[in-house]
Amino acid sequence: MIKIFLFGCLIPLFLLGTLVQASECQNPFPHRNQLPMSAIFLELSPLTPCTLESGFYQIETMLQASNTIVIDSPGELSASRMILDHERWEQTLVFRIGTGLKTDFGLTLRYVEEGPGNWDKLLREYHQIIGFPYTARKLKQNFEYHYWQYNPDTQEKIETTEPQRGIGDMVFSFRHELGKTEIWENPIRWGYRIEFKQPSRSDLPTISSGNSDVGLGLLASTSGNISGFPLAFWLNIGAVRPGNTKHKVYPQKPTFFSGGTGMNVDLSNTWNADCANSRCVFTI
Repeated sequence: MIKIFLFGCLIPLFLLGTLVQASECQNPFPHRNQLPMSAIFLELSPLTPCTLESGFYQIETMLQASNTIVIDSPGELSASRMILDHERWEQTLVFRIGTGLKTDFGLTLRYVEEGPGNWDKLLREYHQIIGFPYTARKLKQNFEYHYWQYNPDTQEKIETTEPQRGIGDMVFSFRHELGKTEIWENPIRWGYRIEFKQPSRSDLPTISSGNSDVGLGLLASTSGNISGFPLAFWLNIGAVRPGNTKHKVYPQKPTFFSGGTGMNVDLSNTWNADCANSRCVFTI
């Protein structure tokens, strides 16, 4: 069972004064999958197609935290297996600068900590009170860290019980806005992006894949108004070609799809709600 909590704030800072953005141009909060076997690869994080004007820059930060327990049942010993018991904290910093011609560049930096955590007892009691399944939490009640994968066909195994921490992979991003089109009288902004992941470490199996990835994606957004509340909707569709990694014992696909959808609503002059890929956060 996975519990993911999103903290922090989205802090836009602009050079040469204040840049006023349309609602559909506000970036969704920069989050991603927290499972180590997915987080070591490039993920095309939520992004609007609107680019920054030349000379303007933007800084955003987000703190994510998750507590996860996954234990395969004993009846599946003959298949590829996984044991995951961890707490993960990930601080993300995104810097983006406009270069003109509806183009901007971005750099994403992360610091990640993987360890035993302190939420096991709290989440076990929470699942018991709410009535959610918590069989794995009954079996693993101690505050410990365990990451184990095994493939009986190849007899490959990855196992670590030592907490890991370090700088995550750097992501370089190129974004270009293509313009606007109308669909059913609704203006739609379009754009595309190219992203490249530079690995940080080759010896941290839950933080870095140890190899470079490249991704290409299409971006779209639109806006509206419901009961007086400004709304913005966005859609990302793309694909990633990951580099080979020794950290994954399951067969690795040469390419995988990455993207998502979400919405942003201004509740007041100070409060904003942002939901993307089943995750929501309130910002001021």
